[in-house]
Amino acid sequence: MIQNVRFFKQGNNWYADIPNHSLEENEMVMGSDIALEFLANGKSELIATLSDEDEKHSMLTMTMSSHDNEGAYYKVSGFLYNEFINKFIDNPDNFINEIWICNVTHDVFGCHPKNIYLLKLE
Repeated sequence: MIQNVRFFKQGNNWYADIPNHSLEENEMVMGSDIALEFLANGKSELIATLSDEDEKHSMLTMTMSSHDNEGAYYKVSGFLYNEFINKFIDNPDNFINEIWICNVTHDVFGCHPKNIYLLKLE
């Protein structure tokens, strides 16, 4: 399944634009906000084309490492991740490449998929 998701920055916080959820429920936290700040490259809004199937065209791959009642942790990899590490992280060996994504993801993919692939940014 391929989905376009709009993300926007309000103040210092990033949010997903997922209907039927409050601003608080759509807030991006625990690494997701840092990833969006990097991906937005100074912009306050972006549209991400995401897939749970299309690994071949992925710019960034998120692979679930654990799941609980409130969301899931994903390990991040791919060429955009490598670009981030090279640009911002002094000691990559000590950097935890994990982000947390809440259960609002179920409204995008129907569940927390094993893998989420970033295919395109606008």
